[in-house]
Amino acid sequence: MNVIKRAFMKIIGKRSRPMTEHTFVMIGDLCRAFYEKNGKEALPIITEVASKSGAQRAEIMQKMMPVKDMKDVGELFKMMNLTMDIGMEVIEVSDNVIHFKMPKCVLGIKGTSKELCEAMMATDTKMLSTLLGQEVEMKILKSVAAGDEECEVTFSKK
Repeated sequence: MNVIKRAFMKIIGKRSRPMTEHTFVMIGDLCRAFYEKNGKEALPIITEVASKSGAQRAEIMQKMMPVKDMKDVGELFKMMNLTMDIGMEVIEVSDNVIHFKMPKCVLGIKGTSKELCEAMMATDTKMLSTLLGQEVEMKILKSVAAGDEECEVTFSKK
């Protein structure tokens, strides 16, 4: 990503960041409340809704920035980090894998459970599967939701 594009993304992100953060936290609060009320029975419903959202998000993103491979996903994640200033550190990007860390949960579900995190992250799994046109597998290595100090996730092509 060139310097001009990077500066432009930061400027746009600074103005839209509070609203975006609010939206993510509100979604997290709703899922947390649903999960706390219904326990594990809520997880398939959360996963289904998150997956639908991921597919819809991919369709929108594909119009903004075509994604053909994991390296494009890495660029997309770098752009998201610039606009949202979430402290994402991309550790590895290859033809088949993207591996990253984040210091906080953007969904605001810190201290809940790994299973809720996995259900909600179905959004990203489905988004990447849709963008790449093939199934993607997610592994949550660390999760702030589960009590870890940071989130660490890999997505890999199946």
